[in-house]
Amino acid sequence: MTLDPRLARPPAIVFKGRSWPSEELAAIAGGWLDFVHASVPPAAELTALPLANYVDAIALFFALSTLPRPVVILPPDPRAWQSRPALPAETPIFLPPSLATLAGKGDALGLRTVVLPDPRPGSAAPRRTPFLTSPGFVNFTSGSTGLPQPVYILTRSFVRQTEAILEACRLASAHAVVATLPLSTHYGFGQALLLATLLGSPLGLVERFDHRSVLRLFAEGTYGYWAATPLMVDALARAPLSGPAPAVPGICHVSAGRLSGRVFRAFRDRFGVAPRPNYGQTENGFITVNTAPDDRIDPGNVGRPAPGIELRIGEDPAEPYPAGQLGRVWYRSPWYMEGYGFPPRLAPREHRGGWWPTRDVGALDAAGSLTLAGRIDDCFKTASGYLVNPGEITNVLMGHPAVSDVVILPLTSSAGTDIGALVESDGGIDLDALRVAVARALPPWLHPQRLAAIEALPRLAGGKPDRAACRALLLGRTD
Repeated sequence: MTLDPRLARPPAIVFKGRSWPSEELAAIAGGWLDFVHASVPPAAELTALPLANYVDAIALFFALSTLPRPVVILPPDPRAWQSRPALPAETPIFLPPSLATLAGKGDALGLRTVVLPDPRPGSAAPRRTPFLTSPGFVNFTSGSTGLPQPVYILTRSFVRQTEAILEACRLASAHAVVATLPLSTHYGFGQALLLATLLGSPLGLVERFDHRSVLRLFAEGTYGYWAATPLMVDALARAPLSGPAPAVPGICHVSAGRLSGRVFRAFRDRFGVAPRPNYGQTENGFITVNTAPDDRIDPGNVGRPAPGIELRIGEDPAEPYPAGQLGRVWYRSPWYMEGYGFPPRLAPREHRGGWWPTRDVGALDAAGSLTLAGRIDDCFKTASGYLVNPGEITNVLMGHPAVSDVVILPLTSSAGTDIGALVESDGGIDLDALRVAVARALPPWLHPQRLAAIEALPRLAGGKPDRAACRALLLGRTD
């Protein structure tokens, strides 16, 4: 299937109990076009907007997507508008009426803030506006190890990765999509908003994730696709129900973290649908998905490459490791980012013969399915000189039925570097029993010197653990 983004229309949206037809969204976007075009200085190379999970923000996005300039997609929290490199001064940042109070925040960063007027219902008749004709979009990395980095991806690359999702999951226009992820992230933008747009299917929109609003949304209609994080899956698996469990989408994709066996089983047992682990990156989007039958899904296996993607493991993709051996994950993709930064000033990412390196460690089984085992840049040496791959420790700790997530960190001590482990557990967990499990499975140099449990790991806006905050907790600090 080949999709033509120029024929795309805003999806019909269900938001807070109200239905917004596609034609109404197109009318709002069309009514803002003249104002938007007149507000962009001729010398501007970019436009920007905070893409909140609001109806008017989505309409504004479609209006900006008609301009011949890349669109920078910012989170709605202005504290996250700083990046490396910074958004160029005087870039016009457009605010929908629902976010008008952020105008001062944009001005403080040297941006040219433009607040859209309130839409007038019925004032703009739907017309065949060529939406999604912008050359591309800028998303941002998570910022888990520093300031977020801007990543520029062409519109046609986003379309190709969406085609891969449709092909792998056999999706059709009858599959309505749920959006509980922040639309400002690559994951939420690609696997919620853009997916529903190119499918021409309805989008069930949640302003911000909480289990009550999501369960209500599921109960209101029949949805076919939901992209989520392990934290969201865990919350729904544990949430109190006032009646029978509502029907969840038949395809529940889970990324942006590790899904524990306990959470996987609890969600499957409650809703009758197995969460499907997948793997992706901001730089490329969709890479793998587990398409096995529900009764054969392994929560630790992120699946086979998406259509068009190739994977290899090793130090050099020209000399890949055999099945079962851990090493760096490499992939080759027909779609990819153009570079880090803001166009036209981009820093390309290094590749080797068309193979892109990741910072992840993993292994392929004989069938070509990928299991991840941590990140290369998370590896460190202990005071005794041993190299620690945090993934090995994480795999053991995640095997405990009461553990839902883990962060392994190097901690500076008077003797050198110690291993710190902070586990997320919603109940009273026996840390001594956890230490015994580690001792049975791992050599002494991989035993954490500091092990602590917390009900909920501190997290960044995108859902990933806040490693700096986790380190402070392990060191007993409150700053």
